[in-house]
Amino acid sequence: MNNSTLPQGVTTETISLRLGHPDPATLGTPDFQEAVQRVMASPQAAHALAYGNEQGSMDLIAYLVERINREQHLALGMENVVITAGSTNATDMIARLYTQPGDAVIVEAPSYMDSMHVLRDHRVALYSVLMDAEGMIASELETLLKRLRAENVRVPLLYTIPNFHNPTGITTSAARRKAIITLAREYGLLIVEDDVYRDLAFEAAVPPSYLALAGSEQVIQIGSVSKTIAPGLRVGWMVTSPQRVQRFVDCGTTQMGGGASPLAAQFVAAYCKAGSWDSHLEHIRQLYRARRDALLVALDRYMPPEVTWTHPLGGFFVWLTLPEGMNGAAIKRTAAERGVLVASGEGFFTQPEAYPNHLRLTYSFAALEDIDKAVRILGEVIGSVQNTNP
Repeated sequence: MNNSTLPQGVTTETISLRLGHPDPATLGTPDFQEAVQRVMASPQAAHALAYGNEQGSMDLIAYLVERINREQHLALGMENVVITAGSTNATDMIARLYTQPGDAVIVEAPSYMDSMHVLRDHRVALYSVLMDAEGMIASELETLLKRLRAENVRVPLLYTIPNFHNPTGITTSAARRKAIITLAREYGLLIVEDDVYRDLAFEAAVPPSYLALAGSEQVIQIGSVSKTIAPGLRVGWMVTSPQRVQRFVDCGTTQMGGGASPLAAQFVAAYCKAGSWDSHLEHIRQLYRARRDALLVALDRYMPPEVTWTHPLGGFFVWLTLPEGMNGAAIKRTAAERGVLVASGEGFFTQPEAYPNHLRLTYSFAALEDIDKAVRILGEVIGSVQNTNP
């Protein structure tokens, strides 16, 4: 048990390039505090403090439907959206209702380790497909699906993070999305599109979503305010067919506890309807873009030539590939001794022992002025290991 009052994963006197968290200075803004005060002073407060509508806050759902239709060129209705207690709750609910023990679930290699943890809690077998610069490799996916079909293994879900992927930062290309949809239709896969980084695009609009390309019968899209408003609110949503929304609404945990996070969802609805989220997004995009740029410049300056890395167009993450034979976990430990925290890459794979030579660097949490120093120290650590083991 951790009794620290610091945020999850934070320690004193270190520079963290490890945490996939928003900058704490962006949380609890004056606009958000005003939204909270408006809700608490309104007649809505009594309803928001009670057990909520099982589908979630209707005010927030109405806002999301309008926004998603406008941004993703869809024609959704209120019946297509259900509010969840963050993306973790959404992933857990999908696994609980749409998988059985022994099923196969397909993920990217690498993939978000906490989502893999949630999926494994439901006793499914995870199968991974390697990525390249365009995302999950469709030909590798097809080979895997053929093998699993020949072995009579049930494959209900494909879980993917298509935009500014965690941990690689890669955005899946439009062509690759279409190829994966073709395979999903052929093999009867439900695509779980974890799209929590969509609003953090720095360069240009993201490609059309799986939801837009394949429709709500083929896709469950997950969204959240954790990366852009505040993770402590525990507010997310799923967008899918009305039949699946009703199944989520009818499940035991929803019926027993009512809708997810009714008070927090009402705060978010008031904040968003006032236009504050859009202006906040503009601010944090500029903030995180500057940090991404600083990180990439520092990597160019300090990394040995054998080290390579991704160049994300948004989100929080850069993925480092170390020379063959170098151990990311050992680099992580040595860097931590010098006050720099990074995430070693093996835990993002379904077979960690096969991929020891990666690091994930996060630029969202560290102060801009600390990034150069942190990367310089990390480069020195990697260089010293190279010199010790030429």
